[in-house]
Amino acid sequence: MNPYQNFKERVRREVSIDSYIGRFVPLRRAGRGLTGLCPFHNEKTPSFSVNPESGYYHCFGCKASGDIFKFVMDYQKVDFLKSLEILSDYSGIALLERTHAEEEEDRKKEFLYQISERAKAYFQKNFQTQAGEVALKYLEERGLYEADIKLFGIGFALPGFSNILKDLFRNESEAKLGESLGLLKRQDASKDPYDFFRNRVMFPVIDPKGRTIAFSGRILGSSEEAKYINSPNSLIYDKSRSFYNLNLAQDAVRKTREAIVVEGVFDAVGLYRKGVEAVVAPLGTGFTENHARILKNMADKVILMMDSDSAGAKGAFRAVTFLSKEGVDVRVASIPEGKDPFDFSLGHNKLEIREVLEAAGSASQFMISQILAGTTANSVPEAKQASVRRLMDFVKTMEKQTDKEVYLKEGAKQLGISFSAIFQDFAGTTQKSSPPLSVDTNKTTRPIQTPRRVSSVQVCERKMIAKLIQNQEHFEFSDEILNLEFKDEASSFLWDYLYTKYLQNEPISAAEILSKEDIPQEYLGHLAEHFTTEENQGEDSKQLFKELLWQHRAFHFDFEMNVITKRMGDSSLTLEEKRDLLSELTFLKNERDKIWEYLRKLQPQEV
Repeated sequence: MNPYQNFKERVRREVSIDSYIGRFVPLRRAGRGLTGLCPFHNEKTPSFSVNPESGYYHCFGCKASGDIFKFVMDYQKVDFLKSLEILSDYSGIALLERTHAEEEEDRKKEFLYQISERAKAYFQKNFQTQAGEVALKYLEERGLYEADIKLFGIGFALPGFSNILKDLFRNESEAKLGESLGLLKRQDASKDPYDFFRNRVMFPVIDPKGRTIAFSGRILGSSEEAKYINSPNSLIYDKSRSFYNLNLAQDAVRKTREAIVVEGVFDAVGLYRKGVEAVVAPLGTGFTENHARILKNMADKVILMMDSDSAGAKGAFRAVTFLSKEGVDVRVASIPEGKDPFDFSLGHNKLEIREVLEAAGSASQFMISQILAGTTANSVPEAKQASVRRLMDFVKTMEKQTDKEVYLKEGAKQLGISFSAIFQDFAGTTQKSSPPLSVDTNKTTRPIQTPRRVSSVQVCERKMIAKLIQNQEHFEFSDEILNLEFKDEASSFLWDYLYTKYLQNEPISAAEILSKEDIPQEYLGHLAEHFTTEENQGEDSKQLFKELLWQHRAFHFDFEMNVITKRMGDSSLTLEEKRDLLSELTFLKNERDKIWEYLRKLQPQEV
């Protein structure tokens, strides 16, 4: 039996179809039924008829017809299950009979919603404190004012470790619920909990029903801590299924059948207040398959307006992959002057922002440009080979043969390789489990490849990936890792792989990862040597991971310095340009040296 059959029968019995449709279509009495202008096509003479006795509607113009469930599906452009949820909310009739355990879970959820709402009000009230005035000034300097703060429910978490614990929770039972929401954190069971959000501007995450379910906190000023931290998953919050600003954007998305996806909370705030209302943001750049499915049910077209940096490009790449699989029309907007959406919104009006969105390029062009990473027909053979391997690995994930051909043709064109050669190689590699070796060259013999020297930055990145697998607590540094520019292809691939699994709450362990057939064995070989037999736990492990992040920053400075040094050898540079480069080189060297000095001080001193 259909589990929703009882619900459907009660709705048909207790909910009048004319009263429901009348909320959207003005109806007037006509004989035994009612009539009005059809909501499914343009007309001047009413041809839309609703019969309360039979529970059906029919249009004599466009032939649309059905019962109350069909009306919800067609008018609000949702699937069948969503139509049931909408009618359940409207009528107050439960979808399914609840078990005792489910009723208990519902009661717990209700407590969590109440605490989240209290936390939102508490954070807003903190603006009245002396520390809160500093936060208000910060928001004003960034271009946000009282009306914006009120509209988005923005608040402030005070500095210190026991403000939320002391001011928000009335007893130990509530404090435990606060822990499950991530408002409080505890090092271990023997220690008292402490505030997770400290000295941060707080953006509440509100679900489509208007309930506060989580928070995203932005640190004030410069700090070694992550710029943004977000609530963990809880009974009422699933990061892989939630968007920031969907509560405000949902009507515009459904009306226009278009959604704009940005990277962060500030970006969504910036566009929405300029009148670009159909804008949402995943928390961080962690776009998932679930996000894609949610948008598919609401919109036919998605425009990605991510930051211009490498983290934004990675986020857009991930989002395009998932949205394309769902058959959504995806576009990628390029923000002028390399700005992020929020900064761009500060100096531009709605029309100018829309012009950027309308000029968004196709998803395929964006994906190919990311895969090829600047490689062209004039690039060295090694660079072309690496690009071909990345292209083939990506194309293998596609389901449609036509999509595969489009990407291979465009890739071959940009690389200056014949399509027939690249397609033959691709057809051959799909029959094997190992990664593709290389593109065809005109040489009759292929030189033996000697093992490449592993650089310090590659070792650093592989250690980080290994530690993430052995200790998932290190994913609290996700926002910082997303901003890294990986130099090691294996580490970059594995980070994207692990981060997607983490967002979807899938198990992560060394044994599970090493047994995965969809990860190239070559990558796993690079990783295995960096697993430790006895992983440090707690603060020691966290400190070691922080040190790896600092080391990576120092290595990045080295890379930037090498680039500048090479540029300084250009004889066409003017004296002033060389002075500017020298000044930049000196700055980078000083920053790098500070990091190494800081790391040296952390090392235990010999007695």
